[in-house]
Amino acid sequence: MEDFIMTTALRSLQKKVEAATSHQCRSLITTTPTLKVNDYLTARIEWCHRQATEALTTLEAIEWYAEQNGLIDALIERDCSHDYQDTSTLRERYTRGLQDGKVLIQVAKAHSSAHNLQQY
Repeated sequence: MEDFIMTTALRSLQKKVEAATSHQCRSLITTTPTLKVNDYLTARIEWCHRQATEALTTLEAIEWYAEQNGLIDALIERDCSHDYQDTSTLRERYTRGLQDGKVLIQVAKAHSSAHNLQQY
């Protein structure tokens, strides 16, 4: 029974992740400064997904998906923190993903700027 609940919950969460990446805000996406940041973010998003699918409880899986959603939102430059206000643990995990994603993007911008200066 727990496997059924877990599988059902994961499918629902996966659909939310897919919807997040095709959200109407997507038209506001700006290109990140390098492909490397996309690689890092993609790897981290995939890692969170893998952790969620290997989670022992539904709550643990939901927490990993909240962090994953934060990373996705950082990449597409939106903030859906309001969706996580009801549960402090989920808000914390979402915020962690959002902040980590923003940091990765800022580091890539700084690296890109330094690289451009070296070319001159």
